[in-house]
Amino acid sequence: MIRAVVFDLGKVLVEFHPIEGMKKLGFSKEVIERFQANIFSGLWEECDAKPIGNQEIRELFKKAVPGMEREVDLLWDQITVVTGVYEYSHLWILELKRRGYQVFILSNYGQQAFEANSKIYPFLSDVDGIVVSYQVEMTKPNPGIYQYLADTYQILPKEAVFLDDRKENVDGAIACGFSGILFENYKQAREELERLLEKE
Repeated sequence: MIRAVVFDLGKVLVEFHPIEGMKKLGFSKEVIERFQANIFSGLWEECDAKPIGNQEIRELFKKAVPGMEREVDLLWDQITVVTGVYEYSHLWILELKRRGYQVFILSNYGQQAFEANSKIYPFLSDVDGIVVSYQVEMTKPNPGIYQYLADTYQILPKEAVFLDDRKENVDGAIACGFSGILFENYKQAREELERLLEKE
């Protein structure tokens, strides 16, 4: 019996669109390409697993794109521009809660990005618990982060399902005893979740 539904954030409950965000900030094509190659294609995810301060991350970004310090500051000060909430997210969580399921968040996120973006994610106040990678110094699909979630919130993995847009993260959860759904789009994931819940 499934009692808990665990969601990833990026590309599941919230949009992640760095290129569109940088365009909104007025960045040139060259700046966008440099940021995409040197920040959003590796360094961004590396910072997810470290409990390092916001200023330290800002400096790491500046070192990654020398000569573009002003643009780094602009992006960092308006970091919410690279994300947004899908229309279905809050209603989906509230519906599951009304039906008696616990809902949790398990996400790879760096400190500054999470602290800033969490203020514009209204559904976070309605979930039963949150585990964010930088806080525990582990990222998915490290088995330890799934176990940390289970231990912290007394979740039995066999009674929980995890939804993520990355196959390796879903596979990691399954290896730890969770059911798993690879999120491709809302309709597909919702239908798969409902089929799983109907088996109870």
